[in-house]
Amino acid sequence: MLPEEIDRWTTILRRRREALAGRDMAEVSAIDAALQRLQAGTFGQCQHCGLAISPGRLLAQPSAATCLACQELQERQRAFVSFSAT
Repeated sequence: MLPEEIDRWTTILRRRREALAGRDMAEVSAIDAALQRLQAGTFGQCQHCGLAISPGRLLAQPSAATCLACQELQERQRAFVSFSAT
């Protein structure tokens, strides 16, 4: 990722963090993790499969840690576990 892109995403994430501070601590934590991924050079890379997270997903959810396919898989697994537990 180019330095300009890192700066742009850092600004986007920090503004979003400021807007959510005190209201959505889970999202603030996700933003903090995304800022750490920016520093580590892994921002935009799925934390599950390692593939790139689509630009559209990042624009919609800048703190996304997984690609859409992995997110959907995780949601289906959680729904199955919830269903099985009842």
